[in-house]
Parts: sequence; structure tokens; C-alpha cells
Amino acid sequence: MPKKDVLHHFRHMSAAFRISVQGLKTAAKSETAFKQELLALFALPAAAYFCGVRPGGIVAIIAGWLLVMACELLNMAIESVCNLVSPELNPLVKIAKDAGSAAVFLAILGNVVCWLYLLLP
Repeated sequence: MPKKDVLHHFRHMSAAFRISVQGLKTAAKSETAFKQELLALFALPAAAYFCGVRPGGIVAIIAGWLLVMACELLNMAIESVCNLVSPELNPLVKIAKDAGSAAVFLAILGNVVCWLYLLLP
């Protein structure tokens, strides 16, 4: 691969990384649910450790919770676009927002199942 192509790809990846970090910062500043989930990202592995969960289980808990946070970011994006497009009440906007919220709920439910699997005999 020519050197110019490598630099182009590196710059693209670097810009994508900066944009992603900005999205995380925005969510952490403006979204209460995301702040709570960020706190849980650190609290859950510590709780798992003290409950005797093995390292592989702790990795699964962290990975599962990162998926919850990814769903929350997508939900935030959906709600932001809905609010921009239709600030007034609209049945289609309600469906979109409810579906985004349901996705977060299902991700959290998946984490509860993981915890039950790891903690119950």
C-alpha cells in the first residue's frame, strides 16, 4: 500500500476517533441515563469481583454493559433527531422514541440474565 494511502487511512481513523470521543463527552455532559450507566460501568465489575465472579465473567459483565451504553447512545441520537424534526407530539416520533428506549431496556435485561448466570449456582 502506498505511503499516501496509509496516511489517508490514519487521518480518517484519527478523525473518527476524535468524533467518537466528542460523542461520549456530549452524552456524559447532557444525558442523566448515560451518566448513571457510566457510573455502573465502574461499579458493576467491582461488585462482581467482591461477589466472587471469575475474571472471564467480569470481562463479560464489562462487555455487556458497554452494549447497554452503546444502545443508550443510539437512543440519544434517535431522540435528538426526533426532537429536531418534530418538536411537537407526533405518533411516529413516539414510536421511534419508545423503540429506542426498549432497546436500552432489552440490553439491560440481557445484563441481568448474565448476572444471574454468573451468580446463581
